[in-house]
Amino acid sequence: MTARRVYIVQGLTVVTILGFLGVLACSLGQPGYTVTRLAFFAILGGLAVLGAAGVVSRRILPTAVGACGLLLLGLWQAVLWMVIFPVVGILLVATVVIAAQEPTEGPTGG
Repeated sequence: MTARRVYIVQGLTVVTILGFLGVLACSLGQPGYTVTRLAFFAILGGLAVLGAAGVVSRRILPTAVGACGLLLLGLWQAVLWMVIFPVVGILLVATVVIAAQEPTEGPTGG
């Protein structure tokens, strides 16, 4: 993969995460506000930001943790499926692109 693809994926991920955080912020103020909803949205937002930080820093583990955490919590919250699953998809694609970009090193002699 070229570095250009990585830059495209990084930009797409950042825009997607900002949109996701905007949706969470708009949904937070809807009727039925509770501290539980606030905590749940904070966890979702934190996982999304963790995944985006992993993409921007080109690290696979934080990206995968963010995607898997959002997927697991997204299955529990059916109302947000429409927004959580595309974010998970973008993070998984970014993980694949980043993994393909990393150079493979041979065994070191010694």
